[in-house]
Amino acid sequence: MKKYISFAIFPVLAGCTEIPNDTTLEKAFYSAALSSKASTVLSVDNFAKVSGYKKYDQYIAEVSYDIRFLQNQESHKIKEDTRDSGLGLHALSIEYGHYKEGDISSNQQQVIFIKTRSGWQVKA
Repeated sequence: MKKYISFAIFPVLAGCTEIPNDTTLEKAFYSAALSSKASTVLSVDNFAKVSGYKKYDQYIAEVSYDIRFLQNQESHKIKEDTRDSGLGLHALSIEYGHYKEGDISSNQQQVIFIKTRSGWQVKA
C-alpha cells in the first residue's frame, strides 16, 4: 500500500518544481518585448539566461540581451501613455539618452517570469 501512495504523490510534487527551460524564457521575453509600446523603436536580440531560481510560483532570472534601436530619437514624439510601460519611449530617453538608428545597447537585468495557463510570461 505504501508504494502506491508514494507513486501517486510523485506527479503532484514534480509539477510543483517545474522550472522553465532557457528556450521557454527566451520566447516569453521576446513576446513581452514585441508587445511593448516601444517595439516600433527598438528590437531585442541575443537573449541569454545568466542564472535563475524558482521562488514560490515565480521564476527569477538574471538575463542579458541587446537592444537595437530601429529609428533615431528625433523620429518620434514621446507620448504621456508610454511613460508607464517598462520599455516605454520616455524610459528609453531617460535610460539611454540620445540614441540613433542602429545603436546597440547591451543590458543585463533581473526579470520575473510567472506561470500562467498559457505558459510562462514576463511579469508586468
